[in-house]
Amino acid sequence: MDVAIVGAGQTGRALGLLARRAGYAIGPVVCRTAERAEAAARFIGGGRPTTRLEGAALTLVTVPDGAIAEVARGLAVPEGGVTAHACGSLGAEALRPRRPAGAIHPLRSFADPARAVELFPGTACAVDGDGEAVEVLDRFVRAIGGTPLRVRSDRKALYHAAAVVACNYLVTLEREAVALMEAAGVPRGLALPALLPLVRGTVHNLEAVGLPQALTGPIARGDAATVARHVCALRERAPGMLELYRQLGRRTIAVGL
Repeated sequence: MDVAIVGAGQTGRALGLLARRAGYAIGPVVCRTAERAEAAARFIGGGRPTTRLEGAALTLVTVPDGAIAEVARGLAVPEGGVTAHACGSLGAEALRPRRPAGAIHPLRSFADPARAVELFPGTACAVDGDGEAVEVLDRFVRAIGGTPLRVRSDRKALYHAAAVVACNYLVTLEREAVALMEAAGVPRGLALPALLPLVRGTVHNLEAVGLPQALTGPIARGDAATVARHVCALRERAPGMLELYRQLGRRTIAVGL
């Protein structure tokens, strides 16, 4: 089966390289400009760079979410070819009336495509869509080293919200933690490196013992006095963080119950 990559940015490049390494033939590599298409094909190590909306037996539409419908309308796909987009919050309906259609969304950051490819084995990939498309995408996910994760098409936004909370908001929390370290007198350049081993340890605990056993800290210990000291310090020195701390604390009590 040949694979087309339409919108060969970071995600498209990574999926294209994974597909080539898995033995798929790479067909059209589509970008808005010939230069970008050629660069993407070089990264993938194969494919035919083009600016025309051409598909293949499996066409992966990895354009920005807002462009999916427009691309789907103008895309030329061979008879019986499967088209799938890579948006996490939309189901196969984003490609209608095209059939068979589906969606594939790896739970993996593609900020660095080369590193994402090396770390990809075992990555869960949400799959939904028409039956024929799901079968093709399941095989594709397994071939590139991932694990298919079935998600209801009409609830993709909830699935994607989960991914955002787990990934994007972790970065936000670390930014807030760094700000608190600075308020405590720790230089900015030292704060994040000091916190990262703690974060890695928590992730390791989640892998090793799961929820809720991975929870540590004052709430897990029932140490109300420490939490009260935190609240007093935040009220005095970092009032903008106080409400977030309270909300997280309430949620954490529920984890520990």
